[in-house]
Amino acid sequence: MNLATQSDFQFVENMVTRSKSSFAMGMKALPRDRRGYLFAIYAYCRILDDIADEAGLRDQKLADLDLWKKRVDNMISGKPECEITRVLHDAMQNYDLPHDELYQVIEGMKADVLGPIQAPTWPELQTYCRQVAVSVGLLSLPIFGRTDDLAKQFGVELGHALQLTNILRDVSEDSLEGRLYLPRELLEKNNISYLAEEAVTADLSNVMAEVANKAQEHYENADRILSESGSKNLQPALLMMAVYRKLFEKMQRRGWHKITPRMRLSTTEKAFAVMKYLTWG
Repeated sequence: MNLATQSDFQFVENMVTRSKSSFAMGMKALPRDRRGYLFAIYAYCRILDDIADEAGLRDQKLADLDLWKKRVDNMISGKPECEITRVLHDAMQNYDLPHDELYQVIEGMKADVLGPIQAPTWPELQTYCRQVAVSVGLLSLPIFGRTDDLAKQFGVELGHALQLTNILRDVSEDSLEGRLYLPRELLEKNNISYLAEEAVTADLSNVMAEVANKAQEHYENADRILSESGSKNLQPALLMMAVYRKLFEKMQRRGWHKITPRMRLSTTEKAFAVMKYLTWG
């Protein structure tokens, strides 16, 4: 039985519209009857991310995240209590979403709240990417209409690629919050401080280049899996991949010795990036 109302669907769509996120482009590639469920996944992640990022006391943020964990618990037991969880409840009923991934996102946000994250080890960074990015893809795949193993492998590789691209783009901006997501092993190898404020004044080009190599590897793995699995029902993911890869390549051309200004794509650049991926399948 579906519990979400039209008002609930409008609520999650409005959250996406207000955010002006690049993810909105991928969402609108879905048929209308599925789109609202993807909006709800985004709204869920958006509200958790806001809890982690906005000003406030650590204890209050942790309490807010725990409240959302209880809301997920109640939703899974059939008692959703807000607009987002009512739509997610219906998505779970209709598309059998992997609800464990909802908890993974909360754990990723907790890592930010308990931080600020300062120079995680590579394994710690991989876990963080798995929680905050890969989980979103794995939640979305059933709504796209793909639950096969190859599609899941594609989602894992793409999630890591997108999050590493975010990290590379936001190094300077994150430092203002005392955050440094660059791997400790690479900082040590290049004799760079773990402190965000000090690190961004050093020559990070070698560190950035190695993280970029890892991101490139994930993009190439995603390509390889996609060529094997086919692109059927993956159009929203392909659109996101197009935009983020274009951003990644633009940063590469600028050179990793520059971390400011924050790299952006124009509307025209996004459009040309997307055109390439519309030919898949």
